[in-house]
Amino acid sequence: MKLLTTAPDATVLIEDRSPEWRGWFFTAIGVLCFSLTFPMTRLSLRAFDPILVALVRGAGAGIAAFVYLALSRSRIPNRRILLRLGSAAIGMVVLFPILLSMALKSVPATHASVLGSILPLATAVFGVVRGRESVSRRFWFFAILGTALIALFSGYRSGFHSIEPADLLLIAAFIACAYGYAEGAVLAREIGGWLVICWALVTVLPFELVALLLYYSRVGVRIAEVPAESWEGLVYVTAISQFIGFFFYYKGLALGGIAKMSQLQLLLPFVAILSAHWILGEEVDGSVIVGSLVMTGIVAAGRKKRGGVGACRELRSKN
Repeated sequence: MKLLTTAPDATVLIEDRSPEWRGWFFTAIGVLCFSLTFPMTRLSLRAFDPILVALVRGAGAGIAAFVYLALSRSRIPNRRILLRLGSAAIGMVVLFPILLSMALKSVPATHASVLGSILPLATAVFGVVRGRESVSRRFWFFAILGTALIALFSGYRSGFHSIEPADLLLIAAFIACAYGYAEGAVLAREIGGWLVICWALVTVLPFELVALLLYYSRVGVRIAEVPAESWEGLVYVTAISQFIGFFFYYKGLALGGIAKMSQLQLLLPFVAILSAHWILGEEVDGSVIVGSLVMTGIVAAGRKKRGGVGACRELRSKN
């Protein structure tokens, strides 16, 4: 009986000593997956309608998630968790892809990438509110500083022009996505990161399928005329951006904390810009390289440990 009562404590001690780099590693892989979303979406938009891209993205990932849950015989979460999963899915599975696709129809992927600087701060704010995380003034200083610098960088590249409708769509998309990120990371502490994205996708799957069928019957697509690159873009945003990338991202956020790990998103605009140059041939100047180095320093400065692992203990046994 003594062995049975002391074993859990030993497990917790081992888990609490888990290296911090694991949180940074998994979050970085997730951010890398997401960083190709903008150029790959632009590729798909060369042949597909923006709304169609968004609906295929959600429905395709939802079907994959449903198959996984069925094969693994995962238990259905209770009603309270399902409602929270649904609210997270509305942000990151429904609103974000639709708003993003509509915006990228009229602006380059590089432009969307630099406006993505709002994601880290928005995710951190939602993380503090929903995850009840405590953060130091140091954290907020570097989070606000990094976001402000990226905003200035964005303005510099756009010539400090007035806000366009596409910019408003992008800002709304990133806020919706940030809420989904934070809410999903909180839920990951209860059911595990991989199950969060799977069940979130499944909660809105009926809507996505019905909307896809209705919209496709209206706009239609000449499949034979779609180039291979557009298919590649559509497959990527469906399989990687909307499904696989979330496994790594949620695991990292839950291991290291939503507010803290979300600061790696500060690097996303610059990785996305480089990938847009590589995939789409969009122009990249020296300011991108300088900005990347500056932002890397800010992320490193803001990653100072904030205290104990606290709420992250539960998740480590689930993931």
